[in-house]
This record gives sequence, structure tokens and C-alpha cells, in this order.
Amino acid sequence: MKKDLAVIFDLDGTLLNTDLLIHKTFDHVFEKYKPGYILSEEEHLSFLGPTLKDTFARYFPESMSDELIEYYRDYNHAHHEDFVTIYPTVKETLETLKNKGYPLAVVTTKYSKAAYLGLDLFDLTQYFDVVLGMDNVNRVKPDPEGILKAMNQTNCKKALYVGDNTSDILAGKNAGVHTAGVKWTPKGTSEMEKLNPDLMIDEMKDIIHFIERMD
Repeated sequence: MKKDLAVIFDLDGTLLNTDLLIHKTFDHVFEKYKPGYILSEEEHLSFLGPTLKDTFARYFPESMSDELIEYYRDYNHAHHEDFVTIYPTVKETLETLKNKGYPLAVVTTKYSKAAYLGLDLFDLTQYFDVVLGMDNVNRVKPDPEGILKAMNQTNCKKALYVGDNTSDILAGKNAGVHTAGVKWTPKGTSEMEKLNPDLMIDEMKDIIHFIERMD
């Protein structure tokens, strides 16, 4: 029986560990377009969350944006299998929630094509009713558009949004839904915790009991 509560997830850093892929892809871009410039670990961490356009705007003229993004995506898409892993208990959690009748969705700042690459790699696409990338919305997180659109498409009035970044928690709050932050983010949890998410989880399966209490 379908539940009236959608469980919506961010992708990178939440369901899938793409940190190494992102790290190597940015290094690849900078080797070509800013040779000799060595990105610091702090800079690499700052790249987790924002859109590519916003990130590249910090280093390059806006006129180069499309070329940089295309070069980034060519490398990134080609190396998913080499550098992406799935976080513990993610697949089991998705299967449990799906079997219990909860509609599941992904709302990410990646383009949907890249989102499906990662989901397909670990056979996760089967669990999701809706997958929305930045090409499916007009305004990215922390704007609530993606979350509200996912709720509309799953015909749910309630939701939990799970993410690894302050923009995720803000997007959930802006949408008026419950929020959960993951503790495995390499950026640390202090900034997320300042936003008072409803839940901070040590592993993905921790959301199951919370969701059942919400429902």
C-alpha cells in the first residue's frame, strides 16, 4: 500500500561516495585550464555541493563556463566505475522503504544523465519513482523547487529530505519538510547541525525508524 510520505535523497555524498571521482575530475580540469595551480584540500572540500557553474566562476571567466563543464563531464562520466562507491546500508534501506510502500525520489544538483549513471552503476534506479537533476528545475538547492516537484510527482503531502550539505537542510526547511543530515560527510557536520535538522544519522538505515514514527 502506497504511503503518503515521500523519502527524498540527495545523491553525491548521501547515497553514493563520489568524493574521489569529484576530486580527480577537478584535478583533471585544472591541469588543462590552469596548469601549475595545485588545488588545496580545503578547495576540494568546498567543491562538494555547489553547482559546477558556481564553482568554476570562482576561478575562470563566465565565457569559459560551458567549455569547462563539458570537459569536466566527459571525464567524470567516463570514470564513474573507477572511483564511485555506495555507502553502507544504502541499498538495504531503499529496499526496505520500497517494500513498505514509501515513494522514493532523488533531488540532486547534478544533471539527470550523470545521476542515472551513478544509480545504474549500483542497480539503484529500480527503487526510485522520481529522479530530478538540475536540468529538471529552474532553481537549484537551497531553493525548494526540486523537493516540492518530487512531492508533487509522487503525490505526497509529507516528506523527509536526506542530504550531506547545508544546502540540503535549507532546501528541506524551505520546502516545509523534515530533514536528515548524514554524519559521513568529509566537510564535517557542524554547519549542518547549526540548522537543526530533525535527524543526524550515522548510517542510512537509521532513517527507517524515524520515518515509521513520522508516518
